[in-house]
Amino acid sequence: MRMFQVYRPYLVKWLTVCVFVGGCTTTKLRETQLQKPDVTPEHQTASTHVLQLDASQIKPMYREIYAINLPTVVRVAAAENFDILQAKEQVMASKGLLESAHGSIFPSLVPSVLFQDVQGSVQATEGNLVGVGFNVFQSSIAVQWVLNPGKVKYEIIAAKKRLAATEHQEQAVILETLRKSAVQYYELILAQARVAASQQAVSEAEELLRINQLHHKAGTGIPADVSRAQAHLAKRQQELSRTLNAFYNASVSLSLTLHLDSSVTLVPQATELSLVDLVRNDIELDKLLELAVRYRPDLESVRTMVKAIEAKTHATWWGGFGPALGVIYQFGGIKADDGDKSFAFKDQQRFSAGAGWRWSLSSFGAVKTAKAFERQALIEADRQLDEVRAQVVRFKQDSNMYRELISKSHKQLTAAELAYRLIQANFEAGTMTMLDVLQSQDAHAQARLRYAETVVRYNTSQVNLLASLGLIDKDKLSVSVI
Repeated sequence: MRMFQVYRPYLVKWLTVCVFVGGCTTTKLRETQLQKPDVTPEHQTASTHVLQLDASQIKPMYREIYAINLPTVVRVAAAENFDILQAKEQVMASKGLLESAHGSIFPSLVPSVLFQDVQGSVQATEGNLVGVGFNVFQSSIAVQWVLNPGKVKYEIIAAKKRLAATEHQEQAVILETLRKSAVQYYELILAQARVAASQQAVSEAEELLRINQLHHKAGTGIPADVSRAQAHLAKRQQELSRTLNAFYNASVSLSLTLHLDSSVTLVPQATELSLVDLVRNDIELDKLLELAVRYRPDLESVRTMVKAIEAKTHATWWGGFGPALGVIYQFGGIKADDGDKSFAFKDQQRFSAGAGWRWSLSSFGAVKTAKAFERQALIEADRQLDEVRAQVVRFKQDSNMYRELISKSHKQLTAAELAYRLIQANFEAGTMTMLDVLQSQDAHAQARLRYAETVVRYNTSQVNLLASLGLIDKDKLSVSVI
């Protein structure tokens, strides 16, 4: 063991270099979580008109009906969505790559066992051939440490940045899943409102047919009015079938996002449709853009990935032009037997250290490629920033427009309801025709659907706007729900 004691100081020095290389690359994996601002209004806007929703007439597609609300939707989506599960696995993969990069700092153990049997002739040191017959058995364990310090350092930095980028991307996937599930829930609400409006239109058409049949039996009506009423009822029934099928399709889409059985019909628990404000209307566009740049996790992911690719470029340069340092220490035993005499196990120790370069013209191409990837990452970061800004502008404009449309569609609905009641009363009194009643029914039904669609589109634009700022979460979506 005397030779080991001699070489031990050198081993200590090399291990010190290992620790230095690893320590130079130490950065915080997780940045301090930013305290997100609250942009939700203190008080919700009072709805000028509440549209009642009735799911009692909705039958299950195949098996059963399951009632859900928005808090349940976002909670299940955050736990069961496939995209989120894949994003989590991507984070685990990045952690594994980081551990692998850290492991490359330290030396490796190489145990070996060798048995060699030589018979016949071998060449002696003088060049002549001599007859031999012996066997050798050798066992050893070697400590090998070979690395390019610069390359290893930047590989670790790149792995850490890549891990941070995947963690930000995981948060971006979660936010996008929350946004998507909330939008699909509101689409289900809208589909239910359409079903309710169609059901009401069918009921009104049935009542109109009943009145015309009574007038015909009393001799005050004509058969053509009964036929028109029957045709009108058939039209409304067809529309009800189509809207019901659209509701089922919306249920299937939401089930897919939530990773639920698509054959189970999802029905909102809401009994009325009302406005939901998620972003204050008094926040200026410039402030919203500033919030998006600061809090969007996908932007942070792209920015961090740019840094990872920059580190990868440095690692490529060091790999092509930097020195490789190597240390090998081997300790073991060897025994031999030539038939006449046997040699028992004797210890054998070897130590070597050195540095070398391997320069190749291919290194210039590798560095050039790495630089191109770095520029591509910068372009992608700029493109992503433009897309985020465009999303904020688009959804802000959508919210403003639908807020204006709500009051206008409400006026239309109020006028259509009043006109329908007056025309129906005049028809029963014999002063209006059935054609007037049919037209007023159509106008009333269209006004109801337009108002419902405007409210849902406003709520959806609020969800999209909150998501475009990077501030959407389960709690904010559950503050005021329908």
